[in-house]
Amino acid sequence: MYYEKVYVKIIAEFARFGGLTPKIIVWDNDEKFNVDCVKDVSRAPCKSGGVLPERYTVTVLGQLKYLYYEKDKRRWFVEREIV
Repeated sequence: MYYEKVYVKIIAEFARFGGLTPKIIVWDNDEKFNVDCVKDVSRAPCKSGGVLPERYTVTVLGQLKYLYYEKDKRRWFVEREIV
C-alpha cells in the first residue's frame, strides 16, 4: 500500500504553559471535523515517508485517526491511501 500526505488546516489551542492541542480539522472544501480527544502525542514515522513528525493519535467521530505535525515547517497533514 502507498500513502500520500494531505495537508490540512487545523484550529488548535495553545496552552499557557506549553502544549499544542488540535481542536478542529478543516479540509480544502471547508468541511470541518471536531477532534474529540487527543490520546497520544509522540514522534513517529508516517507511512508516506520522508519525515519524522509529531504524530497525534486522536479520535474523530469516535474513530481513531493519526494527525501529523511537521514542527519545523509548522504545518499539519493526514495520510490518504493511494488506490
